[in-house]
Amino acid sequence: MPKWRRNMSARWRAFRDLYLTADRRVLGAVRIAYGSVLLYDLLRRVRVLDLYYTNEGILSNHYALFQPQDRPQFSLLFSFSTAAEVRFAFLGIGLVYSLYTLGLFTRAMQIAALVCLTSLNARNLFAEDGGVSTEIALGLWTAFLPLGDRYSLDALVREARLANVRARVALRRRMNKPVVSLAVLALTLQIAAIYLLNAVQKTGPTWRHGEAVHYVLWQSRISTHFAWWLAHHEPGWFSPLACRATVLVESAIPLLILYPYSRVTRVIAFGLSVALHGGIALMMTLGPFSYAMMALVLSRLPAEALLWPAERLPRHLRGRLARLRARAVLELAPRLARGSRKPAKRPLPWPRLREGTVVVLLVALSTELSHANPYFKHKLPQPDWLRSIIFYPRFTQHWLMFAPEAPTDDGITLIDGVTEQGTHIDPFTGTAPDFSQLDEGPLPYPMEVCDYLFQIHFDFNASYRRELQRYLEHWRGPGGERLVSFEAWWLGRDTPPPGSLAGGPIERTLVASGHFRR
Repeated sequence: MPKWRRNMSARWRAFRDLYLTADRRVLGAVRIAYGSVLLYDLLRRVRVLDLYYTNEGILSNHYALFQPQDRPQFSLLFSFSTAAEVRFAFLGIGLVYSLYTLGLFTRAMQIAALVCLTSLNARNLFAEDGGVSTEIALGLWTAFLPLGDRYSLDALVREARLANVRARVALRRRMNKPVVSLAVLALTLQIAAIYLLNAVQKTGPTWRHGEAVHYVLWQSRISTHFAWWLAHHEPGWFSPLACRATVLVESAIPLLILYPYSRVTRVIAFGLSVALHGGIALMMTLGPFSYAMMALVLSRLPAEALLWPAERLPRHLRGRLARLRARAVLELAPRLARGSRKPAKRPLPWPRLREGTVVVLLVALSTELSHANPYFKHKLPQPDWLRSIIFYPRFTQHWLMFAPEAPTDDGITLIDGVTEQGTHIDPFTGTAPDFSQLDEGPLPYPMEVCDYLFQIHFDFNASYRRELQRYLEHWRGPGGERLVSFEAWWLGRDTPPPGSLAGGPIERTLVASGHFRR
């Protein structure tokens, strides 16, 4: 073989090992982490189940079909209308997510979990955010990878089906072989795109002057109680340091992930990701965003780093775990003996179909990145069929977290309802409307309600105020009281500048109003 050919082969092997290869144990850990994020995401939606997903809520399914929030907009939950039906759907989704996390029927659950997630999201896009987009991206790319080969019930069942110890040892050896796929490269590029675009698009004055984190702390609709306390005790050096550290870490993680000469850099990248997103979760209520990002970066962690904590366990504990696994296999074996005698099926051309689909999705990713992010001045062509591939699953790529500018004002929509007894009440809290709530810390609504009340005041959502009025017309209070009228007020103010605790006065703007015949 000529020297140039040997060099090309060596370079290809190095590229394949670094960017196209994933360890099955790491993929198993990603499945568990991602499944846990999915379950958390479902649980947070349960508290707004009636409000967000039933016909009695703020957006009925027939109105969403008549006036879609985006085109195309597809969700299986459009088939569920009443509270009982939606609860049944949520139970089914919870079962899918649980089976996915445990690794039972994993191949089918990977597709089912992705369909469930995209249906939950598309049913009501008022709850769509960067965290959901990250969840969808991670679910889409990992759908092409064997997540159930390790740390799963499927792995136990597969081993128990084998007739003898020798066959089981051979299976374990096969399961120790790494996975080679373009989907691994897609995961790597997805990580790089998210972090780099979030870093390079933070170009506004608040980021350049180190004031952005200060203003974020005063965003009452997303701030935690810790952020509210920190905003009132913030040292002068904190925001400039946090701003520069955020941009630096967001720039460093993709470079460390892509670094071609060492796997240690990926361990550092994962550590930086945990530190960054742990800090974000401590200060902001952003749903599954922080946890989904940590699960995404986990997918590129070297297996040695993943196994390091397990290797530090006491020897007797490791032995006990191994014996428990062996016992489970032995107990399953007699029950699955019949399954081992089934004739082997002819394999489908899965690898070629898988890799070809990944190539198409990578093209879709490239076009969507150029269209969704202002950093790209030149937009790649995006024909209708390619746009459909992106928007049916909501595979959006809008990575602009507080970019290019952190907001220097704060606001929320407050509903002032009047009952038949003349009492003023906020239907979303069940208490009297508080027009000074922007001065009193984190808002008294769940994050999903905050998202809705923030977005409904924009003019492009004016058509959905009809649904808000319908919801308020049929609203019932704890004592059965009903509303005879309502006013929706936008409460806005300028947040305190750096070095001050005094924000601007709260200004009211009427967004909508209505009277109901009783």
